[in-house]
Amino acid sequence: MTRFFFVHSCISVFDDVGLELPDIDAAQAAAIELSGRILNDEPEGPLWHDNKWRVEVTGSPGIGGQTFLVLPFSVTRHNAATM
Repeated sequence: MTRFFFVHSCISVFDDVGLELPDIDAAQAAAIELSGRILNDEPEGPLWHDNKWRVEVTGSPGIGGQTFLVLPFSVTRHNAATM
């Protein structure tokens, strides 16, 4: 098992515990679940006002660890009159 750490770009709190998971597929699933919880937890929080953010899955806590995957999130608004 590998320990994976999850860092999201809009919140200045680093994951210093991580999760022991069997592989990168399990880490990807955990990153997707984390993104869903972030979106559901604070509908008026900073993530709803910043239309671009990401969750990174790394090999060590803090900045500088190996990045295994990045789950980007962005919102692009289009003029409803053009649709």
